[in-house]
Amino acid sequence: MTPERGFRYHEHTADITIECWAPTLEAAFEEAALATFEVILDTSTVQPRNSVEINVQGVDLPELLVEWIGNLLSLIDINVQFYSKFEILEMGNDSEGFKLRGRAWGEEIDLERHDTRTEVKAMTYADMKIEKTSEITTMWFTVDL
Repeated sequence: MTPERGFRYHEHTADITIECWAPTLEAAFEEAALATFEVILDTSTVQPRNSVEINVQGVDLPELLVEWIGNLLSLIDINVQFYSKFEILEMGNDSEGFKLRGRAWGEEIDLERHDTRTEVKAMTYADMKIEKTSEITTMWFTVDL
C-alpha cells in the first residue's frame, strides 16, 4: 500500500527521476520540493529556522513545477541556505496562467552539520508527468545532476 504522501527515486542515465504523490496538488508540490532537497542532502540535518516566501507562475502546471523547484534551487546560492520544510500557501490559475505562493524553511549552510549528497544543477521537463485524480496527485520529473 502506498503511503498518503511521499516520494521515491528512479534511475536515469546521468540524472535522477523523482516520483512523488500526495492527496492534493499543493501537497504534491511540497513533496516535490522535499524530494529534490533530499537528493542534495539529508534534510533532517537542516533546522527550519528561517523562512523565505516564493512566488512563481507558469503557463501550465509543468512550467509551474519547473519554476517552483528552479526557484528553490537558486535560493541555495542566493541565500546561502539549505531548506527542509516546504508549504504551498496559495495555488491557482486565471487567464494569465498558474500562480503559486509558497514558503520554505531552512538555515545557513553549515557543512560540518549538513550531510550533503550531490548537487542538483537544474530542474528539467524531462519525463515530466502530472496526474490528478479525486484521491491523489502523482508527479514525475527529472533533475539534472
